[in-house]
Amino acid sequence: MADLDENTPMTENTLTCIGSAAKAFTSALLAVLITEDKKKRGTLSWKTTLREIFGEEFRLTSDPVVSSHTTLEDILSHRSGVGSADALLMAQVYPEKYRDVLRRRLILLPKKGQLRGQFSYNNLMYGLAGMAAEAIGGKPYFELMREKLLEPLNITTAVLVDNLDYSQPLTSKPHQMIKGSVKRSDPRFYRLGPFSPAGGLCLSPTDLTKWLYFVNTLGTTPSKKRLVSSFDFMEMTSSKVALDFLTQLGFSLFDPYPQPSYTAWYGMGWFGRFYRGSVDFFHGGSMFSYNSVVVMDTIKQTGIAVTVNGLNPTILQLDLYPLAYYLKDLLLDKTPWLNKTTICSYPEPWGNPFFRPPPTQNVEEKYVGETGEFVGVFGHTLYGEVLVTDNNQSIDLKWGEVMKGTLYDRTNLLSFRLRVDDDVFSVLGSEIGDIKVVFNQFYSGQYNNLEITFQGMMEKYNFSRDVEFNFFLPSQSTSSSTARLISFTTEFCPFVLIMSILVNLFNRL
Repeated sequence: MADLDENTPMTENTLTCIGSAAKAFTSALLAVLITEDKKKRGTLSWKTTLREIFGEEFRLTSDPVVSSHTTLEDILSHRSGVGSADALLMAQVYPEKYRDVLRRRLILLPKKGQLRGQFSYNNLMYGLAGMAAEAIGGKPYFELMREKLLEPLNITTAVLVDNLDYSQPLTSKPHQMIKGSVKRSDPRFYRLGPFSPAGGLCLSPTDLTKWLYFVNTLGTTPSKKRLVSSFDFMEMTSSKVALDFLTQLGFSLFDPYPQPSYTAWYGMGWFGRFYRGSVDFFHGGSMFSYNSVVVMDTIKQTGIAVTVNGLNPTILQLDLYPLAYYLKDLLLDKTPWLNKTTICSYPEPWGNPFFRPPPTQNVEEKYVGETGEFVGVFGHTLYGEVLVTDNNQSIDLKWGEVMKGTLYDRTNLLSFRLRVDDDVFSVLGSEIGDIKVVFNQFYSGQYNNLEITFQGMMEKYNFSRDVEFNFFLPSQSTSSSTARLISFTTEFCPFVLIMSILVNLFNRL
């Protein structure tokens, strides 16, 4: 169902959101811009540096090597070595109109590794790729996307999730399980702002099949117009960075599974894998209740897309990938190793069953006591400001538009756990996990530094009283207080309300 409350069915024209499977759309948009520039004998390529695009003032972390040498290819293949900031996305610190302010403050991002050293998934870098497209094309990201890619493919329903009209019957509504009942998910949490190029695209199943055609034909429209040169298209799907073992383990199948599947690399918006004699390009997407997986085989000219709008949380590797394997086997004319029984018991009988309890907040006792030394505004030039307030001798905390809660479980003089409000946790809980809040730097009768750690995302953020956050402040202040950063340590049986399965089998050559 597209909407359980209204008993609205899913149709081929109902909009659904595809999460990170939209990263390939952002890469394809840049591929179109590169192809157009080459026709004009320009120099734009995947190797073009961000500094060539944004100007000499551009900074990405405080490392001059990263700032001057990072290319489009680097940010699209998750090998920039820059720390992620997904909690910044979920807190909704930056409205869409301030995306350029965010870009000018990226000097304050921490490094996580070496440039081109390893794969490290980073949604913020895809947001930056969208900004690069704007700088190259001279128009807003989605306007360029519509003009350069969607309209030539006759994709007419596409919209960014921030602009999705949930009142329309042809919009699939996100759903989740709350206290044993299926409920509509609060749409105010489904806003990505400057992160939209990383996973904010929504479109109908009919239009999604047009995208499958575009990929299978290496960048051409149904009218046979080539939007992307075949060379630049193959650059998108070819290996740019090898995957570490833990990432491979999450996406691959080894013994004792009947058929091996080996995911070995990441291109630009696509994972690459070997499965039953074929080479596949695929990508999953997860935005709370909206989840998807797209699998392409450009040699055999097949494409699969599976999307769902519930229930949150969905685990792609357990809920959608098995169905994609089953459909892939059918398209390969091979006997599926999954059947009606094992697709429901997966990963059994080959692996241990996976128990998936609903996310809970592991807090026990709300703090009640003196609050004066804690309350106040703590800021960071990039990460925004955290408001800590007294609530009848308890302590409330708010970061961005939606991240808010109350402090619990004071384990020592400095450390607490944040119990986020129920409406926030019901949507974000499976992503953020436990949240630790630590106050330190006590002087002048108050704590002057605040540290928030999101255990689920393995991200840590620091805020200080002496740092003001303002969208109109100078962008690249690097005073000792604002530059004090701590590196991130990084990163068919479930009940589903709506599932659209698209299988596009083209004429075999």
